[in-house]
Amino acid sequence: MELKNKNIILGVSGCIAVHKSLDVASQLVKQGASVHVVMTSNATRMVQPIQFQVISRNPVLLNLYDSKDDWQPPHISLADLADLLVVAPATANIVGKIANGIADDALSTVAISVHCPVLLAPAMNSYMYQNAFVEKNLQKLRKNGVNLIEPASGLLACGHEGIGRLEDVDVILDRIVSVLVPKRDLVGRKVIVTAGPTREYIDPIRFITNRSSGRMGYAIAETAMARGAKVTLISGKTHLEAPANLEFRQVETAAEMRKAILDDFDTADVVIMSAAVSDYRPSEYSSVKIKKTEEPMTIPLSRNADILLDLGNRKDPDQLLIGFAAETDNILQNAQQKLVSKNLDLIIANDVSAEGAGFEVDTNIVSIIDGGGKCDQLPLMSKHDIADQILNRVVQLFQK
Repeated sequence: MELKNKNIILGVSGCIAVHKSLDVASQLVKQGASVHVVMTSNATRMVQPIQFQVISRNPVLLNLYDSKDDWQPPHISLADLADLLVVAPATANIVGKIANGIADDALSTVAISVHCPVLLAPAMNSYMYQNAFVEKNLQKLRKNGVNLIEPASGLLACGHEGIGRLEDVDVILDRIVSVLVPKRDLVGRKVIVTAGPTREYIDPIRFITNRSSGRMGYAIAETAMARGAKVTLISGKTHLEAPANLEFRQVETAAEMRKAILDDFDTADVVIMSAAVSDYRPSEYSSVKIKKTEEPMTIPLSRNADILLDLGNRKDPDQLLIGFAAETDNILQNAQQKLVSKNLDLIIANDVSAEGAGFEVDTNIVSIIDGGGKCDQLPLMSKHDIADQILNRVVQLFQK
């Protein structure tokens, strides 16, 4: 039992997916955890508190003013006891309260009182999840060290289809275990991760770029750091907050990214190239804004240096080099060819045209291919979970 003697607060907010929380509580108890449930008033409209009480074998906290024998306020006694606070499901309401330090009910007050890791599993309509204010709250939580389980995509209870479903119970349990019993199998390793798009300027205003949001690279960097690695994150321009406690370098062009990587490459144990680097740049740069005319405009392009190929030719036998292949057709064939031609140890292939995968989303569908031709095809999952799978393969390669 991996969670034996662990004290876990399970926060439950009012969402149609609250039935999954009953299963989460049951599975945690089976794994030896002591589970203490805190419910919002809206959650009690979905599920009766007695169900959680029977499953957890502990009283359910609904109100900070419930009478109890202990002299200590219930939110403080729970906070002192807890090894982990899990909120599943986490509605937009409770996400906003926690992100902004609002404490107006039992769950939100417990959430700002704990001094243990916090794990939130958001669940809501996809429009709500993608709302700018909700996104800002989620970014604030990430920046302050809160662990998030990205919601899954699919048919929602409201009839819409998209991202927002509470993740499966098994995924939630795996993340709970990873937070409470973290892997530290990259201690002493130096990892360079690249992320985001590059820009190639046409004039002071216009540039060529791509749709990469940087989410995959940031997830890899955060996960590698959690597993004990010393991480350098080299990123193009994104809307993401730079993770804390790692070395962060901001770049714009492919040439700047190449220089930033080469500055540290020789001392790195593994380089993971998840950035979407521009293959071409304008052959000529105009130092002033190009004015529109009645004539058609053409922009001659020149090839950028192939960073991945350069690194593949330069790496030592004890270094690992991992690339990504974002494809729209012949996915595995193109990825395999790239792995061989660039002298990579692993390549991560994904169909960027598939729903829920690729750019500008929190989920992905990838295949991990190694030099021996082994191909692990992963289902749709969050980019943080994919990062964990990639780093599992990295650790296996180091062990070999």
